[in-house]
Amino acid sequence: MNRPVYIKAASSISPQHSYEAGMLLQPVVSSDNGRLYVVEQDYRKYISPVAIRRMSRLLKMSITAGMQCLSDAGVSPDAIITGTGRGSVSDMEHFLRDMIAMKEEALNPTYFIQSTYNSVNGWLALQTKCTCYNQTFVHRSLSFELALLDAQLTLGEGEDMQNVLVGGFDEMTDYYHLVKDKIGYWKKEALNSLDLLKHNDSGGTIGGEGASFFVLSNDSRDATSILLALEILHKPTVTQLQNAIAKLLESNGLEPCDIDLLLSGINGDVALQDSFDAASNMFDSSTAIAAFKHLCGDYDTASAFGLWLANYILSNQSIPEITLLKQGAGRPVKKLLMVNHTISGDASLMLLGNC
Repeated sequence: MNRPVYIKAASSISPQHSYEAGMLLQPVVSSDNGRLYVVEQDYRKYISPVAIRRMSRLLKMSITAGMQCLSDAGVSPDAIITGTGRGSVSDMEHFLRDMIAMKEEALNPTYFIQSTYNSVNGWLALQTKCTCYNQTFVHRSLSFELALLDAQLTLGEGEDMQNVLVGGFDEMTDYYHLVKDKIGYWKKEALNSLDLLKHNDSGGTIGGEGASFFVLSNDSRDATSILLALEILHKPTVTQLQNAIAKLLESNGLEPCDIDLLLSGINGDVALQDSFDAASNMFDSSTAIAAFKHLCGDYDTASAFGLWLANYILSNQSIPEITLLKQGAGRPVKKLLMVNHTISGDASLMLLGNC
């Protein structure tokens, strides 16, 4: 969808040092056990100590990232729209274990209430006193993209909608990792997460988690970057992916040589390597290529971390060296294309520009 919206602020709690100002990738966090967990923060700035005791990790990191994003933008939300592939898995697991142990009697409802997919949205609405449009999208690996699409549509509805809080969040648990391992989601070989993309000759990837939020607006003042276009692709073939990229660029008056950075969601899975090669081969040697899933792991809303990184690169005009796969011409990043590949076979395209 070609409807430009401005990113006024972005905040991410991820397996890297992405939340603290000026601390990005200092140091780079890696893992040898096939999964990456978020760097925990001091959540008491936005959540009372009493409430924290009842909250799962997902709730704490999502509420904190969302509130920090609004604080950075200096606005109140006119709408709250999020995407999640699984919601609070830990609360759901806790409730199910209690249900079995207590034989479905005298259950504490807290874990069930907080396991619902829209619990993060509810907390954010209470914190901000936002009684307007509030929506959660749950659509596996396209959940965050659908939230972004809805935000674009919402901002186009009229003057009442000026600032929309958009986020994507998911968490990793031991049980979830075990279940997905049985259906071939994860790498079988032991490897360091930073070497993930070198192991692209075998199936699977590494697990991850995170919460990333953005304030999208029609107002260009103080914007850090602009989301020019978004396309969602359901299990595209290599040819369909290339055609979609070409069409997206053409509809925005661009040629492949106009893209300064290709940010790829490649995840080390051999099944997706052809798609990555096809996308990267569309651009000449002047276009730099970077990746991000070796830093955050793969999860349903990992594209939210990718968008956060894209916004960071555009607003700071600095590409972290640990992300680079190809140097390119080293020119300023004015146009960035993010191509996210998912283990389910879906893909998304996001075209961004600097402000």
